[in-house]
Amino acid sequence: MSGMLSLLPNNRQILHSKGPVRVLGIDLGTTNSTIAETIYNPMLKPPLSARCLEVKQDTSEGTYTHVLVPSVVALHNGKETVGEGAKQLLRRSAAVGMEQNKNIFYECKNDIGVLRTYHKAPEGFRSASEIGGKVLSFLKQAAESNGHGPASRIVVTVPASFQAGQRADTLRAAELAGIKITANDLLDEPVAAFIDYLVTNEGAFKPEPGRSSNLVVFDFGGGTCDVAVFTLTPAMDSGRPGISPKAVSRYHRLGGGDIDAAILYEVLLPQILSQNGLDEFSLGYAEKKRSIEPAFIGLAEALKTGLCNTVTRLKKFGTLEKMPKKDVFKRQPGTHACTLTDGRTLKLIDPSLSLEQFETLLVPFLEKDLLYARETEYRLTCTVFAPLQDALERSRLERTEIDYCLLTGGSCLIPQVADAVREFFPNAEMLTYDDAEALQTSVARGAAYHALSLALTGKPMVRPVCHDTISINTQSGPIDLIPQGAELPYPADGSFAKAQGLSVPDSSLIRPVDLRVEITAKQDGRSLLRTLWQVPAPVNRGDRLYLEYRLDENQVLEMRMRLSGAPDAEVFTATLQNPLTNVVNPQAAKIRIDEAEENLRTGRVPKEKQADAIVKLADEYTQLSQNEKALEYLGRVLRSKNCPDAFILNKMAMICGTMGDANREEKLYLEAARNTAWGGPWFNLALAQRRRKKYTEARESIEKAITADDDGPGYTLKAMIEESLTNTTAKSAALDQAMIKFKPAASLNDWELGWYLTAARMAGKSVKEEEALAEQRRRRVAGNSAELGGILPILDPTPARR
Repeated sequence: MSGMLSLLPNNRQILHSKGPVRVLGIDLGTTNSTIAETIYNPMLKPPLSARCLEVKQDTSEGTYTHVLVPSVVALHNGKETVGEGAKQLLRRSAAVGMEQNKNIFYECKNDIGVLRTYHKAPEGFRSASEIGGKVLSFLKQAAESNGHGPASRIVVTVPASFQAGQRADTLRAAELAGIKITANDLLDEPVAAFIDYLVTNEGAFKPEPGRSSNLVVFDFGGGTCDVAVFTLTPAMDSGRPGISPKAVSRYHRLGGGDIDAAILYEVLLPQILSQNGLDEFSLGYAEKKRSIEPAFIGLAEALKTGLCNTVTRLKKFGTLEKMPKKDVFKRQPGTHACTLTDGRTLKLIDPSLSLEQFETLLVPFLEKDLLYARETEYRLTCTVFAPLQDALERSRLERTEIDYCLLTGGSCLIPQVADAVREFFPNAEMLTYDDAEALQTSVARGAAYHALSLALTGKPMVRPVCHDTISINTQSGPIDLIPQGAELPYPADGSFAKAQGLSVPDSSLIRPVDLRVEITAKQDGRSLLRTLWQVPAPVNRGDRLYLEYRLDENQVLEMRMRLSGAPDAEVFTATLQNPLTNVVNPQAAKIRIDEAEENLRTGRVPKEKQADAIVKLADEYTQLSQNEKALEYLGRVLRSKNCPDAFILNKMAMICGTMGDANREEKLYLEAARNTAWGGPWFNLALAQRRRKKYTEARESIEKAITADDDGPGYTLKAMIEESLTNTTAKSAALDQAMIKFKPAASLNDWELGWYLTAARMAGKSVKEEEALAEQRRRRVAGNSAELGGILPILDPTPARR
């Protein structure tokens, strides 16, 4: 029996097959997708192996054939194009009239499971799942056109910590592609890579007798960075080693594409501006995002790949350390052009990327302390050590306890990434593939092996487990519901487990009893759910509560609870997606942005309210420091109004000031001031001029602001300007006026209160200063949320649980 078959669960009970069994594994990637096949023929002797299929892809220059299929879909000249041809159209998108999410679609995997529609696209192309379906259909048709016909089983991979909504969207994409799969046919990407390495490197893992080993799979691809931790136990009589998943990282939307974007915006964009005689503020968000990025992102990727190959080669020959990093570079000869939407053509001649520049860009991606994401309107920056640390913490392992680390995914071909991970695990044997293609296609091959296991035995090669004990809190302590290490689904047949023994903690004839429901991860000590259920009255202390729960193979925890013996009473229900690997929610502003943009795209905002909605959206982007995108939205509102709006102009000026575009900032403040009686633009202009040490101009501007508004903040800023001009008498007079104009601290808004504090400090009025500080403290305390309240359930004197 081949090595692959020996790894199957119950390999002695392979389902009867009269003929060959062909299965497919698909890696539906953010940047590239791949399809692999495995064929089992009972009439032939093993060995079995999975192979990735060469897929023919139409381009404007002819047919391109490769195992990697770019996850790009284009609609051009009445034709739907998937793969390399669509990617080539993306590079020329501005010149050929292509617009993202209208007639060209890429990186749509990032939108899987997100409430977002592509409202400009035609029917069938309006969601990430529909675009995913186009890619899957293209791969499926390619596999069926090679003469082997339909497959008996197809497995599609997903990032390890995809939530239930993201998995459901992936299932929908498969359904749209004509692929019949269930939740069991979705396989986590690091698990797939592990399976492939386990099969193709038989004997690679040899745990000592009586001792388990710990393995980390580091899967760093084009759009995601997944980490999974496994425990390997010595092989049993069957020859199959014990394989137990311990933890997976939370979803980190981080990949090689983010490094490409860093190269584009930090290295290539300055070269473009310089070669075309432009300054840093000459191009706005729309030109950069819709023209520059599609045209040059492939060039950034090519420079990265070429430089990495050069570094690898120089390291192999031992000459890298002898060369200055600025002298190690990759150049793309020739002239590379980009057409902007206004018809201008920008040229980039002989672009280059040096090792010195590249390693500077990589610093935040390899940061070991600041383990959080930073996002602009153009790109995401996050360290690869965020998912690594996350997975280790969840597995309760130290990095020194890792015995093996498997590197997979195309971005592991970056030498600096591989070296950093190697250094992070000092005691681990580093495992990888001999060539780049094998490394980039391991996930698809692992999916094919998994599909074969399902087809032949009805069971997966690696079954997911519950990584921590899930408990419900009571007044007597936690009660375990699902034990750590339990195989999923739990219960095994997919039914609901029952926990009897919980009781109502209080009595009430009229008002409901507030029952506090707390679900926790026992070992981790982390709260998974904390909410109130109002148990309907009348109810007595000691009335039994009937709790049912289950955790499925996609780690969706479902719970329902009701009063025992009251089938018609109100039922408490809760659903937790991936409770033990739950994704930390993005910033609240980002959530509001997604909702607001979707409402605007789909016409849910009435036309007369759209301008206000867009201004609020711009404010949210400003909060995230995505200033150029905020300016783009505010400019759109001005164009729609077709007349000056002082409020919007003032906002635009403030954003320009944050960006350091002083000339544009001053121009916008002056335009705002000319179109309003409000003194705000003059005040802000004075503040900006003072920052730039233009004190005389600042004094003129603040006088105009005071003439308009005559308020405390105006006089306070005037005092600051006079202080900078060393006019002590004028400063004192302005502070006296400021203290007169300010109302009591409790009646001031937060902005006014800040200026009141500044005035009090400048005037040396300690009582007023303490009053302002006390009011600020009071507001912070008042802003804190109240305790949840409610009462935990009690235990029945004679609990029963099964």
